Amino acid sequence: MSQHMDYMISPYPIRIMDPKVEASRLRLKSVAIHQAGHLPGRILFRREAEFEHWALVLITAGTGSYLESGGRQQQVRSGSLFFFRPGYSYNFGPPPGGFWDEYYISFYGKRVEEWLEAGLLTGGTVFQGVTVHKLQTFFEEVLSQMDSGDAEDADLACLTLERMLLGVARQTGTQERPQSEAMRKIRTGLQACVYGKTEPEQIAAEHHISLSTLRRQVRNSTGYPLHEYIHRLKMAEAKHLLLNTSLQVQEIAGLLQYGDPFYFSRLYKKYMGVSPQFSRSSM
Repeated sequence: MSQHMDYMISPYPIRIMDPKVEASRLRLKSVAIHQAGHLPGRILFRREAEFEHWALVLITAGTGSYLESGGRQQQVRSGSLFFFRPGYSYNFGPPPGGFWDEYYISFYGKRVEEWLEAGLLTGGTVFQGVTVHKLQTFFEEVLSQMDSGDAEDADLACLTLERMLLGVARQTGTQERPQSEAMRKIRTGLQACVYGKTEPEQIAAEHHISLSTLRRQVRNSTGYPLHEYIHRLKMAEAKHLLLNTSLQVQEIAGLLQYGDPFYFSRLYKKYMGVSPQFSRSSM
């Protein structure tokens, strides 16, 4: 992996990886990495810097500050993570006589809009206390993939970046983590509806929430209404039974609490796209 010196940035060798593959050779067309870099011992402080693309930045050592236009100055230290976004200006870097170790990846494409809508990108905020070692491994992986000159590795670098953003969202989404934990417990409760006669009202009571709150949380988490989500759980189990047992369709319907096997078959075809008989015959 190539290194070069730029004494304006750092007294140590820095790594900056630009794309080495022509865009037409890439399979992923909706996202691309513009540049990735590692700047150990950075001493340069930039003022009114503007960027054409989004960038993810991880600080693994040292201290400094970050200010996005229209915002407030925030402290940066080891374990800090922040984003740059196009259309804003930034003052950032270590203090006079200080330093920080920096990894960054800049990226662009239509998929960035999806990441933004999904809450994977956040401007103007410095997140503290992220897991440095794990994220540093991801950054090193991207640097290596960008350096190889292979089109497949360039595509993999974008997928590595997406995995990283998902992990970052879990670490920094302080309000979403308790909801995610609660939803995991709710899903476990809903599994009882597959074979048993547990009612949603009972599950809501067990989790000390109202039925309307249960419906809302399931819809927000899965995208499905509560009753449809339960049907889908049952149909997934029905498919497992069809493929792995010799039980008849009407027997499976009964096990899953469907008194009418014809209604069960209609639901199965609705959610699985084929009839129960076709699922079994296609083994």
